[in-house]
Amino acid sequence: MKKQTTDISKAIYITVYALLMSFYLLAIASPAFSEQFPIKDPYKATIFGTPPELILRFEHPAYTEQCDIVVDNRRIPDIFWYNENFFYTMAMHEEEAPLVFIIAGTGSEHNSIKMKFLTQLFYEAGFHVVALSSPTHMNFVVGISEHAAPGYIPYDTEDLYRVMKWIKADIEGVYKIKSWNVTGYSLGAMHSAFISKMDEERRDFCFRRVLMINPPVSLYESALRFDSWLSPENLGSKTPRQVIDELIEAFSQLYIHSSVVDLDDDFLYALSQHTNFSHMDLKAIIAASFRMTSASMIFSSDVCLNAGYIVPADKTLSIGDNLMPYMRASAAITFADYIDEYLLPYLQFNTPGTTKGELVKNCDLHSIRDYLNKTDKILVIGNEDDIILSESNVKFIRETFGDRAVLFPYGGHCGNLMFKPFALKAQEMLRQ
Repeated sequence: MKKQTTDISKAIYITVYALLMSFYLLAIASPAFSEQFPIKDPYKATIFGTPPELILRFEHPAYTEQCDIVVDNRRIPDIFWYNENFFYTMAMHEEEAPLVFIIAGTGSEHNSIKMKFLTQLFYEAGFHVVALSSPTHMNFVVGISEHAAPGYIPYDTEDLYRVMKWIKADIEGVYKIKSWNVTGYSLGAMHSAFISKMDEERRDFCFRRVLMINPPVSLYESALRFDSWLSPENLGSKTPRQVIDELIEAFSQLYIHSSVVDLDDDFLYALSQHTNFSHMDLKAIIAASFRMTSASMIFSSDVCLNAGYIVPADKTLSIGDNLMPYMRASAAITFADYIDEYLLPYLQFNTPGTTKGELVKNCDLHSIRDYLNKTDKILVIGNEDDIILSESNVKFIRETFGDRAVLFPYGGHCGNLMFKPFALKAQEMLRQ
């Protein structure tokens, strides 16, 4: 293949943008048994993922089907016409099997890179699989969410549980289902725990097993950590834009001067080995990715609720409108600002007297610690060096789950999800 430099800059920019927009999609694998994940820097592991030769490969590709749900009489803003249907993925066996719902991480879709891997992983382990987008993804916010105010765990959990019940009603008479299970990674892992507790009271599924993959302990605490990585204290004289530009330049130089042809996982791993980004740079890249995901979420919610937070309340966006000014405005909003200026007032409108302390508590695993302590159906797999966890968070996981928690020493945040020992351990834990 002959490399054309005229196309390189565009391809690289698009690829980097995709990398940043889907930080939770590209993050992958870590160690469990005698093998150790090779990337010891948790920030590099989070961004660049598993070396290609160490990714678990599958013998029998699953046949997947994209399905959809349409909510009758739901108002869909014209600008989001393509999100009228709520989409999800199914991979089903012909014979009787247990079923697992997989919930995506922040901003991720049902058919993202990581979700495709997990769908195949658990399908090959003998499960029927239903893969669901995160409640923070635009399609979920626009097409199915009751409140369209994502990031508040009680609302997100209600939405997910309702969708899961609809899907259950559709498939029960078609497929033979031995048991119901739920898993998720990152924010989806937190959702899984809260869904399990909800089901203890409602008994619609009576889940046999719940597997939390790389969960946060406090959504608020983890999000504030990302906010801080784009602050002057971390960046010094650099701006977030400069950090991203440096990454683009590194992509460009490696692509032009190396034998790597395709901008794929091999290329990302090669980049991780041939760049000298500081921890400051790496943290800023991760935080910029989260900020972009958050910006999409905030914009979607604001338009759906006609809240006037980003787009003036008297402005009706049409397909031909330039959305960049609104996206730039959304990207300037920290998660702390979103909580204080948008989500909390919305909660107080619905439930007068709601405090910020209550909001934060309801998005923290500490609020259901008694349940997590006593149930034996919830298991955790993650990494000791997870960048979204503090030392006290790791201690909480160990003390709360005991031998139901398996923590690998390296892998960052979901950086080792596709690493063979990690993936096989996840299979084993869900099956046991």
